[in-house]
Amino acid sequence: MQRPFSRREFLIAAGAATAFSFPQDALTTPAASIILSGDLSPTLEKLSDRIVDIHVHFDETNPNFISDLLKVSHELNMTACVLTPYVNRKVVADAAGQYPEQIVPIGFVDLDAPNVVRQVYRGLGELEFVKKPFTDPAYTPVYELANRYRWVVLFHTGIVLRKKFDEPEDVASYRMRAFHLEEIARRFPNITVLGAHCGNPEYEWAAEVARWNPNVFFDLSGSTLTKMQDRLADFRKIFWWSDAEWGTKTPEGDRSAFVKLVFGSDTGLDGIEGVLGQYRALFEACKVPARTQRLILGGTMAKTLALPG
Repeated sequence: MQRPFSRREFLIAAGAATAFSFPQDALTTPAASIILSGDLSPTLEKLSDRIVDIHVHFDETNPNFISDLLKVSHELNMTACVLTPYVNRKVVADAAGQYPEQIVPIGFVDLDAPNVVRQVYRGLGELEFVKKPFTDPAYTPVYELANRYRWVVLFHTGIVLRKKFDEPEDVASYRMRAFHLEEIARRFPNITVLGAHCGNPEYEWAAEVARWNPNVFFDLSGSTLTKMQDRLADFRKIFWWSDAEWGTKTPEGDRSAFVKLVFGSDTGLDGIEGVLGQYRALFEACKVPARTQRLILGGTMAKTLALPG
């Protein structure tokens, strides 16, 4: 949540550049003039062990964002799901077409707009700053579309930043509590439900919702891994059911409770490696098996998004 660019927009999670269609009058944007050069694609052997970051916000203030992202993704062996403002969607889709192993384009949607159903493409995310709780019937048409087309949907969960300190604003964290995702996951089982921030600070609710719903996962982006850096082992009490029989499917049949996590950074490009280090510190503190670590850092989402390689 440290970006200078907007987070009040509601964004669409798309799985590949071909998932986008663009009105002819919306294809021109200054960002589209960025020229990509050089071979920054990962080798085939690296694709099997790559990181997938589900939570990278497009930085409208950085004219070199795409080239900077490609450098970071090359260095970290990473695919970035880029949450993109509507006006910048073509440059991200073009970059994804050239570098599909490294960029998953993400488009724009306003969940409270009257024409929201006509805005959506393949998936949604990050949904936040909503005017009603996520389970409000007004949003049902969007979830019905997502369910029909098996979209990935990324929801903000937990405490949310305050943009205006001297003016009233219609924002409330309770509308985005993690337990709302349970109803959505059960009613719409074809949606892959992603919860950003693991419900911070309601981690237990988030974990239990994920435990009983095979289509629910959470990332640990935001302040959590910073504020809990001295007590990361406490997460073993929250994700407590490793090797227990609880009857739901897990990625690759993995029996670790931590397999319900996915990697998301939600930071500037220069901060992604640091968040990756925080995840690895969590793995060490909680004795997360190596196989589970690979699924968290990329394996689960690579398969979900049908990424190349």
